[in-house]
Amino acid sequence: MSDYRVADGFNVALGSLTTLDPQPRSAGIQYTRQSFAGDGTPINEGPYVVLIWDVIGTKTQYQSILTTFGLLSADSNDVTVYVRDENFDYVRMNGKAIKPLPGTGVEYKSYFIRDFTILIRDLEDVS
Repeated sequence: MSDYRVADGFNVALGSLTTLDPQPRSAGIQYTRQSFAGDGTPINEGPYVVLIWDVIGTKTQYQSILTTFGLLSADSNDVTVYVRDENFDYVRMNGKAIKPLPGTGVEYKSYFIRDFTILIRDLEDVS
């Protein structure tokens, strides 16, 4: 399987995750900070992933994506996601999905919803 998926709640089995349609673009898992141990070993901290839809055709489609993340009536929600890691392998992770704010995480411009961005922060391995 090589597509982005999500489900409401932590530790959801891969087969129970919903395939995102349309698929977003993403740089994969990133880190808020990289520090180094005394021996020079890198320590990656604050893993997160940003999912971006350049254009969403309808309000219904926008609301459907928010519902899939549990964000239609909430500002944040615990989710299980299937996303690319720093090696471009798909991995299943738990995290906190954050609802986008108009003007910074989503815009309505030229009759379309544009630059729709969902941040999933505090990523951790599925247990």
